[in-house]
Amino acid sequence: MSGLRDRLARHLKPGKAAAAPEAGAEQRQAELTPEQAQPGAAEGGGQAAGPLSEPAAGAVAGLADSRPASGQEGEPVASGESAVSGVSTSAPAEGAHGYAGHTVSGSPADTRPASGQAGEPVAPAAPVPAHPEAAAWAKLGAELYEFPAGSFVRRICTYPMDAYHGRYRLDALHEHVGELGAFHPEAGPVHAEGLLFFDTETTGLGVGAGNVAFLVGIGYYEAGGFVVEQLFIRHPAEERAMLAYLEEKMERFTHVVSYNGRTFDWPILQNRFILNRMRPDIDRLLHLDLLHPSRSLWKHSMPSVRLGKVEEAQLGYAREDDVSGAFAPELYVLYLAEGNTDVLRGVFVHNERDIVSLAALSALITRYLADEEPLEPKSPGDLFRLGQWLLKMNRLPSAEKILELGFTRLLEQQEKGHTVSGDLLLRYAAYYKKAGVRDRAVELWTRLIRQAGPAAAAPVEAYIELAMHYEHGCKDYPLALELSREALDVLRQRRRLLRRSEKAADEERRIAHRIERLLRKLRGSGKPAPGSGASAKSADSSGLPKPAKPPGQARSAKPSGKLRPAYAADSLFDVSGNSG
Repeated sequence: MSGLRDRLARHLKPGKAAAAPEAGAEQRQAELTPEQAQPGAAEGGGQAAGPLSEPAAGAVAGLADSRPASGQEGEPVASGESAVSGVSTSAPAEGAHGYAGHTVSGSPADTRPASGQAGEPVAPAAPVPAHPEAAAWAKLGAELYEFPAGSFVRRICTYPMDAYHGRYRLDALHEHVGELGAFHPEAGPVHAEGLLFFDTETTGLGVGAGNVAFLVGIGYYEAGGFVVEQLFIRHPAEERAMLAYLEEKMERFTHVVSYNGRTFDWPILQNRFILNRMRPDIDRLLHLDLLHPSRSLWKHSMPSVRLGKVEEAQLGYAREDDVSGAFAPELYVLYLAEGNTDVLRGVFVHNERDIVSLAALSALITRYLADEEPLEPKSPGDLFRLGQWLLKMNRLPSAEKILELGFTRLLEQQEKGHTVSGDLLLRYAAYYKKAGVRDRAVELWTRLIRQAGPAAAAPVEAYIELAMHYEHGCKDYPLALELSREALDVLRQRRRLLRRSEKAADEERRIAHRIERLLRKLRGSGKPAPGSGASAKSADSSGLPKPAKPPGQARSAKPSGKLRPAYAADSLFDVSGNSG
């Protein structure tokens, strides 16, 4: 097991937070309670304990040695101190919920009310563990839970509604939770209390029968707080009891909220029910997989849409020294081999963060659906992806407004001389073509050709789309023929630089066929082919608005007998000899 310890030591750097305190300033601000987060609160110099605060320092305690977790190096943990949350905690008793992070689970004997200040931790009475193993789990804020079907380990954390996770309060979801009905419009209304946030840690990455969910995390809103329950099996014999408890727990919920759960976590859970000869009615639960809207919104603007990356970029919550979920199977094997609960501390913290992040991310998604999220900092690309996603979610007025704003910003960037992504211009043009706003689509295709200029070839798609527009929409066959020849020339020049592919050859055949068809139409109408005075007149009278040329871009001289369309920039290639 020393190899695993070495890899984790390289993965986690406990001194990171102390060495660079300013790097997590936004995260620490997000972890403060509303009172502590007021302007000027940070000037006092005090460090407030927030949700999931300080889990990293002891995230994998026990891997390098077997010493118990401690508040300071070399000091024993006081009774009831949580090695996971970094605040006072104790093993939860049946039906008792306290606070973890801000406030933690407590025993039935602890009947003192919470402090009047929001987010202030409750100091519960320290329980007396029944036996040494219970004491080991109590260090993680967990308990050995007895259920009629058997026993397993359970850990409960309750967050107050005014707790922050990044930039969002946990109660922010309640304001627009009804907007989640857009994911299943045929179903009834959505309520926050009917959402079950769900994530698992498994022994492998597949969904086959051999993959076991050894830790199941669930979160839900209850009695003015957000509750996170983590169900852990110490060995396979406890799986049936844990599943029976989970089946009973899921009865009051209507929706499951996950991140990639539709294709991974949920099928694994269904398999485990079947293998244990249990058939609960869990298929009635509607699934809200937040991975799919995250891909639609941020796939092209972020290097990765893993939940941890989305947290940092979109929620403002940066994990420090987090134990990656990829290590969870090996840490579970290490626990089975040594029986040391300390090695699981980082796994519990990672799973807890995932559950809380699902609630905060759900709040952000509802704000987009309700048209409440500010759009000022968003780029034309971000606005296009948001608008397209809202169209898919049937939020037509919001989508049209956002796409209009994106189109305006796109043109502003070009007028300032900035180079705009050709792919983005094509995407906006395709949207307006589908919406029937042909003038804007033509303008964008034209701008794309002009933007390429003589220094590079414009995408073939722009030439083809304009050729189709002038052939079928304007009946301007000479102009359509000229555009088709440009497209064929660009494609042939690309073929010389890149490896020949069947797709490119097929596209070349289609363009050649278009050119032949246009030549036949010109012969049948008695109109001259491009290169004559009539062609120039046709180009000049096409009616296409001529976009402003970028500063410093001049037309290059064209060979005799070859006239350029009035709207288009010069091509990099000489195609005067190309007749199709």
